[in-house]
Amino acid sequence: MNTTPAGDSYLRTSTGDDEPKSALQRLTDTDGWVGQVLPGLVAVTCIFIVALAVMAGEGRLMSSARETNLRTLETVLRNTRQRFELWAQSRENDARVWAENGRVQAALEELASLPVPAALAASPQQEWMRDTVGPWLTEYGYRGFTLMAPNGSTLASMRDDDLGQPSLVLDLVNASRLASAGVVLTRPHIVDVIDSTDSAARAVDEEILMYAVATVRDGDELLGYLALRIDPLSEYTATFRVGRTGVSGETFAIDSEGRLLTETRYGEELVEADLLVAGHPSILHVEIRDPGVDVTMGGIPARPYADWPLTEAALGVTTEGQGHNLQGYRDMRGVLVMGAWDWDPARDIGIITEVELGEAMAGANQARAVLRVFAVAMALSFILLAVLFSAHRSITRRRALATHEANQRLSQILMTAAEGIYGIDGDGVVTFINPRACSMLGYREDELIGKTMHAIVHHSRRDGSLFPREECSIHCAGVPAESPDGDVFWTKNGQPIPIESASSPIDPNDKSIGAVVTFRDVTNRKRDELALRRYAQELKRSNSELQEFAYAASHDLQEPLRKIQAFGERLNNKCYDALDETGRHYLERMVDASTRMRRLIDDLLSYSRVNSKTTNFLAVDLSAVVADVLSDLEPRINAEEAKIRVSDLPAIEADPGQMHQLFLNLLANALKFRRPGVLPSISIEGSVEVGENGAMARIAVADNGVGFEPRHAERIFGMFERLHGRDEFDGTGVGLATCRKIAERHAGELTAWGEPDAGAVFTLLLPVRQGSAM
Repeated sequence: MNTTPAGDSYLRTSTGDDEPKSALQRLTDTDGWVGQVLPGLVAVTCIFIVALAVMAGEGRLMSSARETNLRTLETVLRNTRQRFELWAQSRENDARVWAENGRVQAALEELASLPVPAALAASPQQEWMRDTVGPWLTEYGYRGFTLMAPNGSTLASMRDDDLGQPSLVLDLVNASRLASAGVVLTRPHIVDVIDSTDSAARAVDEEILMYAVATVRDGDELLGYLALRIDPLSEYTATFRVGRTGVSGETFAIDSEGRLLTETRYGEELVEADLLVAGHPSILHVEIRDPGVDVTMGGIPARPYADWPLTEAALGVTTEGQGHNLQGYRDMRGVLVMGAWDWDPARDIGIITEVELGEAMAGANQARAVLRVFAVAMALSFILLAVLFSAHRSITRRRALATHEANQRLSQILMTAAEGIYGIDGDGVVTFINPRACSMLGYREDELIGKTMHAIVHHSRRDGSLFPREECSIHCAGVPAESPDGDVFWTKNGQPIPIESASSPIDPNDKSIGAVVTFRDVTNRKRDELALRRYAQELKRSNSELQEFAYAASHDLQEPLRKIQAFGERLNNKCYDALDETGRHYLERMVDASTRMRRLIDDLLSYSRVNSKTTNFLAVDLSAVVADVLSDLEPRINAEEAKIRVSDLPAIEADPGQMHQLFLNLLANALKFRRPGVLPSISIEGSVEVGENGAMARIAVADNGVGFEPRHAERIFGMFERLHGRDEFDGTGVGLATCRKIAERHAGELTAWGEPDAGAVFTLLLPVRQGSAM
């Protein structure tokens, strides 16, 4: 390959003497150890500083989040305790008011003189107590009352069975506090309800109760006690339920043994974990113990229930009285929570409020994640800057060498390229040419260098007519150009060769520099294209003959099949009684087989007609097509009690008859493949989408039938393919193949999705506008 200095200066590597450098420049240069290490040291130092800052920020963030949660928990704890105390004082006040009522005191004195339960039940004072106190208790949410003598025997109650019996209420109260305060509220306790009709006196149920107990006095004389019965499952539990924080928060009360005194919101989870019997309230039936694992996630504790320790909150409130844990501990479900607790010595209960650790620290964890992402981003930025700095220094030193090597490779590429390549100057004179171009044209390199290329190889057209140079854009250096179809170059021996060529100016702003022209000999490709066109024509003719043969063969099979059916019907009508059971079975199988064959031939005829249509596509309203199909299937729809919903469908250009056949097959399939005992439900929805291929109509036909495995989504469109036996669903296996062929004839596609026992969805994608029919 020859080049000239003026025309091919872009192939030369410009070199110059290196400028002198100082000692510091040589030390920090790319090859010096300081220049190589310094960017890395700076990056590592910056990353270390950012890491320290992020660690400090994380610590402060988490500490602040825990302090905020502690203030929230303490506020909830304080408000809950105040609310409970107000409620308790209200109940105690109700008991005190009734205990100071003169009529109640008189009733107590009179009832105390009656000797037997029968006399107590018949006493007018008993009747007065029930008629007066009873309605008031019901109105204000109490469950009943008990009027007791100083020795604890029951003198008045809403139930006759309690009269004259010793009451256990006084065993539940602090006697000294009751004597000093005059009224006290008991903790919840479980009472066995005894069936008095059972001779064995067997306990058949249990009841959870608590009481507001007040002393009844006449001056300094103790007449007895009045106890108002309260249901802990209602107002008592509600006072603690209000104090929940967050979505997972829980506030509850326990006794000194760690037993739960209020209802928990996690009752269902405790039942699933076998920590609570279904149907039992959680009050007094659950101990606040740590299972050691998260039972809500299927964890199995390693130790028996009796060996489980109290949770940190339960142990802290029963031993230390007050405290909190913000780092996380397991609650009675084994879920990590944070909480605060306080012991109420006046009520002899511990109050605990908790919230799941993940929820409480969610905001802080998100902020910490953002900080870490920021730190990683900063570290990557420092590393990237160091790499870019080092790369820039290296690239600057090596750019000249790379340019020289690139020019050498370019020269090698030109010499070994499989296409013909040559360069021309602004006048169309050849400045260089590669060996492949010389080989295709039959010239030596020295015969073309310095010559006008158009005059040598492009002087005439294929038909021999003159090709004026002013009409040729390829051999002009002004603008990019490509050769027209059918263009030729002439070889040295005077033979034309068909070519494809392209001309690109070296510098569009300076036409004098010239252009580079590439070309290839397309003789073999032209020959292959001609052979391909002949093959396509032959294939089209063969397909047409095959379709005509299939149609004729299927049509000719109709005649002998009609005779088989006709004679089968005659034999069935005239000779059925004369045949034995085996003969009748054979006859039925013959008739059934001929019917299936008739249906198969009809389906084959429909399939063969899809591509035999020669009419043009027409404007078709798919809503009207579906309405006609539903009218044809109306008897079957009514028989199946099917529900069909059709949305607005678009209008497209299509073959109306084939659209009717396509939707008829799809809807018939949806009705046929129904699940036993399930009424068919079919929906047809349509929309128009605009994409790279223009406007496309998308129609989805969905049903709730038997469905199919997703791996069979393509198999169901094959000819004669069936996923079920004939004893389950009849059919020939041609219907869906015909549907897909109709879709493909309209330049569209038909796909399917299904799931066993969940139904199927057939999606049809068709162009809104089409050309002539295929």
